[in-house]
Amino acid sequence: MKPWQKTILIICCLLGMGISFMYHFRFIYNSLDEIKAPVHVNIEIDKVCMTFVSIMAGLQSGDRLFLLSPTEYNNGIRNTNLYTEIRAEEDNVIPFTRKLFLYLPREEAQKTLNAIDNISIFIGNRNFYYSHFDIINLQGIERNGYMLYELQGLEYEKSIVAALLKMPQWINWYGDFNFAVKTIFAFVKQPENFLITWCLMICFFILCWSNIKNKLPLPELLLLSFIVLVGFMLRLNGYIRYSSWTDELATACQASNPAMPFMNTFEDPGIPPLYFILLRFWFMLFGWTEQSGRLFSVLTGSAAIISLYVMVKRFANKKAAFLATVYMALSAYLIGFSQEIRPYILEVFLISIAAHRFLIIIQERELRLKNLIWYIISSVLLVNTHYYGSLFVLASFLFFWAYSVKTKTFTWKKTVVFFTGNVIIAASLLPYFIHTAFRKALLDSDFNIWIPKPGFTMICMAVLISLLGILYIYMRKTIFQKIMSDTHRYFCDYAAFVMTAVYLIAFGISLYRPILMPRYLIILYPLFISVIAIIVMNVFTNSLKPIGSLCAVFVFVWIIGGYEADLGGRMDVYHESLAYISRDAEAHPQKINMEVLPKIEGASFYGYKELPLYVPGNNYDVLYFNPLHRPEKEMYSAIAALGINRDRILRIRVSNSKSVFKIYP
Repeated sequence: MKPWQKTILIICCLLGMGISFMYHFRFIYNSLDEIKAPVHVNIEIDKVCMTFVSIMAGLQSGDRLFLLSPTEYNNGIRNTNLYTEIRAEEDNVIPFTRKLFLYLPREEAQKTLNAIDNISIFIGNRNFYYSHFDIINLQGIERNGYMLYELQGLEYEKSIVAALLKMPQWINWYGDFNFAVKTIFAFVKQPENFLITWCLMICFFILCWSNIKNKLPLPELLLLSFIVLVGFMLRLNGYIRYSSWTDELATACQASNPAMPFMNTFEDPGIPPLYFILLRFWFMLFGWTEQSGRLFSVLTGSAAIISLYVMVKRFANKKAAFLATVYMALSAYLIGFSQEIRPYILEVFLISIAAHRFLIIIQERELRLKNLIWYIISSVLLVNTHYYGSLFVLASFLFFWAYSVKTKTFTWKKTVVFFTGNVIIAASLLPYFIHTAFRKALLDSDFNIWIPKPGFTMICMAVLISLLGILYIYMRKTIFQKIMSDTHRYFCDYAAFVMTAVYLIAFGISLYRPILMPRYLIILYPLFISVIAIIVMNVFTNSLKPIGSLCAVFVFVWIIGGYEADLGGRMDVYHESLAYISRDAEAHPQKINMEVLPKIEGASFYGYKELPLYVPGNNYDVLYFNPLHRPEKEMYSAIAALGINRDRILRIRVSNSKSVFKIYP
């Protein structure tokens, strides 16, 4: 084919890709996950006028009337709370919402406005509050015998693109950056919806392959930077979209708060202090905010991609290293942990470094002091991040001993020196152990009682892992012996041994004192995806190449299939609740109490004024009871235990499942 003909075809492919993508996209963009925030409307009003109130919403499909229902029936107070969620009737999805209006009969409009105490609208994790003064000053327009009063100032995030194109601004739009990320992933995850675009893209790469291969070699650093950038974007996207949950608040407000004594970093009986110390200094540099704390995890999670690449490249090859980093960058599981103010993602970053330094010791016949020192430093950091790091160090020591015996390189001198290094690693925990762990964990029978003893599932997992270990030994002597190099096999041996040992050790300890939690096993994730990447690439480059291709595609789909990570913040609405409580308290300057259990300085963390705690027997005008990490059923039980009359509750709906209780005396 002549160059000018190829050029024309390439241009046609590019134009066709763009046109076909836009054509396909127009049919699916409404179904994209999490580009629109949920909208919950609450109106506190005198019961006499509650039948007059409706909400008119300006949707993409046109204006639609939403009726409101009381959240509590037959309570003993004058006011009630009316609630509705803005949802599309036909498919029950969140619609694009342009505006919200109060919709009142013209004859009853002024009377109804005077009867409304406040309006509270929750869009995503943001609260928009309208006091009685704001409401009576609304300007209305008449339409068919009704008055429409626009609730202005509602907007989750402004769209720059919509402003430039002079398009409507949606009040529940999660943002242009979020939309771009979701669009790209829809294209990757749903190829069946973009068939023409994918076909044209394949043709484009075929036409360009010779030029790319021969004239434009892609530097290793550039490719790694691109993978890390993608991982960073996925971790950054929506990183403060949800409230911090209980453990995050405890981390930020108690353990790592720069205003608290430094020794607070040692006070968590379940987690050593390294992460809390690092986060404390981070807060001192970049401010004590939720955004700052979660950004630290975002950056740590992105850096973990690099540490994994360095390890796999050294003990496998570049192809396996790149595949492992792609898996890590796109992993929904790790994206979720990279958006929490908790130490788990720091473990992921450090485990690759510690394993890397250990494997260097194994690889070299002589135990050099420099290598041992680097291993000690990385392991000290790891064990002081989470106690599962100690299980990793123990498993590594057992592998060192077993490997030395198997390869006939065992010497007492080498073993004693390495054992001494492990003693130093263990000794690094002494300050934390003496100050906190011994007194608050080991001797406290109530510590971590929420972790159950291994049930049927965990027992089956222990048996399955043991059987998989036996299967691995068989495959190593048969299949892996033929398709893998010695270095690859030793790396897989180490990873398989450590993953099996850590789980079984945790399982064994849990039979006496439960410590086995799926969340804690994140420490094994880098080793797990490294083994998958090495096996896939060895199969791919072997005579079984078609099988390798299928394996790579299968694993890729499995990794990104759950892109929407299970973020801890989805279980709590603390930020939204505090916003409502703070603004409602400011609008009613009487003596007000707020009851919060457990006591966490979340209000000041979010920038709100802390209200006094409720003490049984106190007199109060209004009592706010927030849903910190508790379902409504437990909130009712707690209120009953305090001797508070349930008939005095107004339930302010923050989300589908969580409410703030506003209690009148």
